[in-house]
Order: sequence, then C-alpha cells, then structure tokens
Amino acid sequence: MATANVLGSLARADARLAVAAVLARDPDLVGLQEWSPRRVGLLGEWASYRWLSAPLGGCAVGVRADRYAVRRRRLVPLGPPQRADNPDRWWGLEPPRLALAVSLVERATALRVGMVSFHLTPGVQRRGRYRDDRPALVDRHRREVTRLSSLVARLIAHHDRVYAVGDSNFDGLALPGLVSCWVGRESHPGTLGPRRHVDDVLGLGPADSVELVETPSDHRAVVVWVEGGGAEAG
Repeated sequence: MATANVLGSLARADARLAVAAVLARDPDLVGLQEWSPRRVGLLGEWASYRWLSAPLGGCAVGVRADRYAVRRRRLVPLGPPQRADNPDRWWGLEPPRLALAVSLVERATALRVGMVSFHLTPGVQRRGRYRDDRPALVDRHRREVTRLSSLVARLIAHHDRVYAVGDSNFDGLALPGLVSCWVGRESHPGTLGPRRHVDDVLGLGPADSVELVETPSDHRAVVVWVEGGGAEAG
C-alpha cells in the first residue's frame, strides 16, 4: 500500500502524473491527500480502481475493484477551523481537518479491512520535536492525533486488517495499535526535506519493503509491500 500527498496547487496535468507514478507500482489500496475538488473526474481515468473522495478535507482513497468490495465510507472530523499561530495562514485561520475512513471486504478471503487516509496540521515540528513558539498550533495537532488514534482504535475493533495512511506533518508519528512503515528504517531517505518521515503507511505489522516515488508534488509518495498483500498505496 502507499500514500501520496498531491500538492493542491499542482496543475491538473501534474496531478495526473503524480497519481500515475504511484499507480504504476500496481498498488491494491491508495490514499491521497490535498486532493482538490477542482480535480473532479480525473481519478476516473483509472477504471480498475474504485475511488472514494469527499468535497471537504482533501483526502481520497482508491481500492482495486477486483480485490475489494466497499462496505462503508465516512468523513471523520479531526479538527475544526480555528485561529492558530501559523504566520503562513491567511488571517491566521487553520482549515478544518477531516479523515476519510473506509470499510472493505477482501473478495477472495472475506477478510474485513479498515483504512483511513489523513492529513494533519502542518508547521508544528522543528528539529524532531514540537515547536515551543507555536503552542496553539501544537495543541491543535495533538488533539488531531488523539482523534485519529480513537478512529484507529475503532477500526481495529471491527476489522481483521487496518491501515492508516497519510501526511502527519510530524516525523515519528505513533498511532497505538499500528506499526509505522519507517520502523527499522529511520535512517532511510525521507519524504519532505529535513522532516524525513512525515508521510507514512501504518499497519498491524511491519512493512516488508518501502519504496519512495518521485512525483511532481513537493512530497515523495510512499509505496509499501506487506507479506501476502502485494503493494498497497495510501
């Protein structure tokens, strides 16, 4: 599986190239972030996937239609719009953060699979730790992590396999019950400059292998192979 942050300001043609670079690895599950509503219809070019998205939140999920049946999808609020101490935001206003959670059934085995694509608030980390000069932003990110962790716990309680994929904007994010694909690979190249492992694929067990994929986006995409599961992208 894999995760790809497709920069929201990318032109449509570059967004297409970014997704195509990930799908060339033939993943079973795909999670996208910063997927702008103005790209409506673009994902339909890859008809072997069923695509699930929402008008808010910027997260999307693609599943191989021949392998999975979709049972449920829902948007889960992680953080409301609010003022925060990030000078890069117009008027200091942080947009809402919403995760997209889906429940699937693997057709061949009837295993229940839960997956969530997420994108957390940026600008909260410096030199491997939360920033002291942005307390409101840090508090917001901590609350988003708490809500995401609660969502993951509910998925674990009701599914045989669970994956959380996305952009945490925090190198070293931990979600209870799941294992980061970067465990044992801490010295590997990262996905976004000095913040090495902000893009992550987390599952119930460790990843067998991890590949970084260069795209027109400012993030490298992450493709992960897990035993018996092939490549899954998020």
